[in-house]
Amino acid sequence: MSVAPEPDQSGLNDWHKAGCSRTGANQHTLQWGRCAHAKSPTEESFIVARTALATPESWPYICGTPRHTKLLDWLRAHGIEPSFVSSDDPVGLATGSDGTRLIEYTQYLVTAEGHKYLDPKNLTVAAKETRRTPVKTDPPRPKRADITTLALLQAIHDHATRPVPPGKHRWEIPGAWWTLCTVYPEKVVTAAYVREDDRRHLECGVSLRTSWLTDEGRARLVELRGAPT
Repeated sequence: MSVAPEPDQSGLNDWHKAGCSRTGANQHTLQWGRCAHAKSPTEESFIVARTALATPESWPYICGTPRHTKLLDWLRAHGIEPSFVSSDDPVGLATGSDGTRLIEYTQYLVTAEGHKYLDPKNLTVAAKETRRTPVKTDPPRPKRADITTLALLQAIHDHATRPVPPGKHRWEIPGAWWTLCTVYPEKVVTAAYVREDDRRHLECGVSLRTSWLTDEGRARLVELRGAPT
């Protein structure tokens, strides 16, 4: 069995980036096919609705925020070790046809010694699998404060500077507002935009949703993170 190298702690590859400790894989998490429901959760027809809590696109703007800490604590309360949850895949809630609510996430597989290993079918990536765990308590309720000034300005900056795929226009790429709305209620995202607009960090034309950074907004971003303007 090939053993994958430990994750790069400088990146955003693991849910425990904000400081949770590495422990052994949770033994109580239910793998697909092990839940004792009337219909197996492995069957896609069992799931009738999904709600995203984090996506690969939104993860950089969750990491380091108050919501990041709250989500980590919520996962641990369900016996899920964040250091083994892949941030390259969505984390969310899934509702079964019988009303059962499940946490749906992708977990890295580890050896008996607790090391990740390479996927035998693709030796360039770590082995992982999608899992579902019954919900015991509701996830933390999103608040405007969860979308920090740094997170919002960085999201807008990233959208404005990321490369545009050939044959596409920038306006065809989902902007920062839409990216954040995949994991936050619209009213929470709008409230965060209004907050930064009041601070003169944003400028907009027809809609606040398509705002761009003002000179003051770029300067504030540089101050908070040192991001290039």
